[in-house]
Amino acid sequence: MITILIITFVARGIHDIFEEMTTSMAKGPMPQGGRVLFHYSSIAVLNDDTIITAPAGRNVWRANGNGGWDNCAEGLPKNVHVNRLQRYSDFLFACTDRGLYRLSDDQGWILEEMPINCYQYKETGGLAFAATEHGLWCRTSRGWKNTAFSGNAIYDFLYTPSYVYLAMDWGIAMYDRLTCSWEQFALRSRIVSLGSANGRLLGVTENGELIAGNGRGGFEKIRFDGMFIFKIIQAQKSVYLCTDRGLYRLNELRRQWLVVSVSLGSPVTDVAVQGPNLYAATLSEGVQTIELGREIGES
Repeated sequence: MITILIITFVARGIHDIFEEMTTSMAKGPMPQGGRVLFHYSSIAVLNDDTIITAPAGRNVWRANGNGGWDNCAEGLPKNVHVNRLQRYSDFLFACTDRGLYRLSDDQGWILEEMPINCYQYKETGGLAFAATEHGLWCRTSRGWKNTAFSGNAIYDFLYTPSYVYLAMDWGIAMYDRLTCSWEQFALRSRIVSLGSANGRLLGVTENGELIAGNGRGGFEKIRFDGMFIFKIIQAQKSVYLCTDRGLYRLNELRRQWLVVSVSLGSPVTDVAVQGPNLYAATLSEGVQTIELGREIGES
């Protein structure tokens, strides 16, 4: 069942390891190009099932009980661009081109001490990290501290028990937490999203391709026929691909990747999961509410 809501205007622990990351960080040129990379909608769902969406550069909106939308931009700068919405620890964060903001019910959006272009925010192991236009940052008791690649833009990152992976202009950087060393994989493509499935690292290039670890220390590029991938989303033990043809679930069969249709039609650019429902942000058809487990086909 799919419901469409239309938006009317269209340990020795982590601390010590990241201290070592700081001293061994790779250097590089300052990022080039424009400030805005993600030209698509983002979505999040609060604990009370309230939907918050940032539709393709048109500020931030909150679903109300009457089937409509209320402006939810108090505290955000004028003409701010939201790259991603992320919910952690009962708080909602907006990664924007003017910095990282946290939503407060009483005061609207509050700027965290991270005033630079922020592409991704995640919490793991009791720490908070931000991927920014100027490297990866970690929030410490003394405030935000750069931990890696201060001269490079990082668009996403993946934290695992053994490794930290960074999505960058030229490919993927991998930090080995055991040896405290870096390895770089030059893929000749900007990587904009990261994920994993069946123990294999996944990524999305700016050209809409899927990349996957081949189990031999390298990567393969995969292009599904006629499909442009925007983002990888991991939710409830499944991996979803947000694409220009709709939403798909990614599976692997005999070392071959295949996609199963979840919702066809308008381009889906972001997904949030709450309870039995999946909420998909589209470019032209507002927000779709999809009941999990009801695939409609296979491609």
